Amino acid sequence: MKFAVRLSILGTVFVVMFLVVGLRLWFVQVAEGPAIARAAEEQTWIQKTTYAPRGDIYDRNGVLLVTSRMVPAVMIDRTFVRPEEREELITRLSALLSIDADELDAIYEEEGVNARFQVATVSSDLAYQINEQLDVLPGVEIAQVPERVYLSGPTLAHVIGHLGLPDEVDVEENPDIDRNLRIGRLGVESSYDRFLQGTSGILEYRVRRGEIIDQRPPLEPVPGDSLELTIDLELQQLVELALEDGIALSNAVKEANHEDGEPAFTVTEKAAAVVLDPNTFEILALASVPDFDPQLFAAGIHAETYADLNEREALFNRAIGGRYPPASTFKAITYTVIEEENLPFPERDDVDTANRLVNCDGKFILPDLTDGSQQVKRDWYDGRFSFGWLDIHGALQNSCNKFFWAAGLGAYLALDGTARETVMQDWAADLGYGSATGIDLGGEIDGTIPSRAEFERRAEIQRENPDAGLLHPSRLEEGGAIWQGGDLMDFAIGQGTFEATPLQVAVSYAVLANGGRVMEPRVVSRVIDSSGDTVQEISSPNVRTVPITSATRLSLLSDLGRVVSSGTARAAFGEFGDGLDQIGGKTGTAEISGNKDPHAWFVGVAPLDNPQYIVVVLVEEGGSGGRIAAPVARHILQYLMGNEPTPIVEGEEAD
Repeated sequence: MKFAVRLSILGTVFVVMFLVVGLRLWFVQVAEGPAIARAAEEQTWIQKTTYAPRGDIYDRNGVLLVTSRMVPAVMIDRTFVRPEEREELITRLSALLSIDADELDAIYEEEGVNARFQVATVSSDLAYQINEQLDVLPGVEIAQVPERVYLSGPTLAHVIGHLGLPDEVDVEENPDIDRNLRIGRLGVESSYDRFLQGTSGILEYRVRRGEIIDQRPPLEPVPGDSLELTIDLELQQLVELALEDGIALSNAVKEANHEDGEPAFTVTEKAAAVVLDPNTFEILALASVPDFDPQLFAAGIHAETYADLNEREALFNRAIGGRYPPASTFKAITYTVIEEENLPFPERDDVDTANRLVNCDGKFILPDLTDGSQQVKRDWYDGRFSFGWLDIHGALQNSCNKFFWAAGLGAYLALDGTARETVMQDWAADLGYGSATGIDLGGEIDGTIPSRAEFERRAEIQRENPDAGLLHPSRLEEGGAIWQGGDLMDFAIGQGTFEATPLQVAVSYAVLANGGRVMEPRVVSRVIDSSGDTVQEISSPNVRTVPITSATRLSLLSDLGRVVSSGTARAAFGEFGDGLDQIGGKTGTAEISGNKDPHAWFVGVAPLDNPQYIVVVLVEEGGSGGRIAAPVARHILQYLMGNEPTPIVEGEEAD
């Protein structure tokens, strides 16, 4: 091809290209110019969030527990900060706020371009000082923001909870979440966050060259709704102080025992208590020790303080999340199953099967059930005395393990492999064990009811991981039995692999006391708006009904009264005062593995002729239930029954 022709073609191509570009420029500047200009103008509007005060929290009597106040806070708006001003701004703010410069710079970077974010709340004096320096602090402003105020301090900490900034899990669950808005953590602050949070407001303005040139009318924030709890603050304070005294009593007893040459393995530091209305399932008090001050989280907690709380397990709610063998408190359930299901007793020299009597001499000698079975079980009073022959009433009164072991063994021998094999477990599940109660708080656990199915599940895990330690290795050997009679015997007295929470124990007694109605416990009674009008009633729904006969219910309540008046709790309740005949209860001492002291339990019921209160006290590794937990519960029950609570002093060493 000749050079002239090639040059002509190339020139044509260039002309076409310039025509296309020219047409595009005309289209953008002339045809779409007004639309693009409008879009650019709209883009200059910046939208910022103003946060609503969270709703208040009251106790059942209208006492204000938690509120919000407006406090000065240092805000940074990156829209007004030029890149070259960043370093000096960070340096100045770091000195004023006593925040590490690198930490502050990391926050600045994380928030992103054009972000407006809160750095810290400050005192009025410091806010005034910063206001005077705003000319050298570009993008900084002092704004009034809501801050949580916990008027009750550490009291009710595990029920109320605290606030915190969203974490990565929150962002994953809700990518649109405002990472600067504090949300509920633990307690009702978390479970009722959607009511308490309110609706944020919006502030819109236009900026040119770092200056606001226009502003739209603001959309004001709407305060959150408030909560009315079922909790009685005065009762809650008394319960928490009683637990502290119970812990001190346990340590004093251990020290005295140590001086007498008796072993004490641990220092008592932890406890929990529940006071429940068995008719409405309203929680009147719920306490866990150690506790914490929610105010520490109001403006952001220091890492060292948070680490200390975790080390002490202060954020852990033992009342709904602690796993403990319920020990002899469970005998009230076994009692009910014996009566309602007519459980058979084994043919033995120390058992009168016809009259259902057991010789409570402190020692239960087992036949050869399977290899590895424990051959002798010793009762809590073994070697000190003998109760002699007892029926079910005397057995509960004196917490005779041997009687309930006999019931467990009889059930195993007669029902194993039949459709009724799990009759005791089924009753336990119906009464609230083995699954969460449904309380309106986060962190509740299920617990564990021992059964053949549960042990086979553990065996499967242990076969895959021999170091799991869930079962004794002999059970998995050829000829061994995974589920044994001794397991059901232990279950009958609330021991072995049985695990429950204090709240589950309270629920089970509430069901027995009210005649069989199972409901979900509640700590909130209603949600109210800023005008005081009810937004939502929070009721305790009926879950199921357990068929307990009136005869069994009345017999059990009467025998729980005998425990207090003349049984294992008599020493603790000796100075109760008026109304002792209306108090029932059950002691419990939970043996645990390793070099640890037993957990001390007591469950109280009052008044016996029309139960209104279930009181559960657990002192973790506290020692004897009759000696430690019963006096704590007595102190609480004195208050509930209108008596002057007397000092918490040790009761009698009893299971």
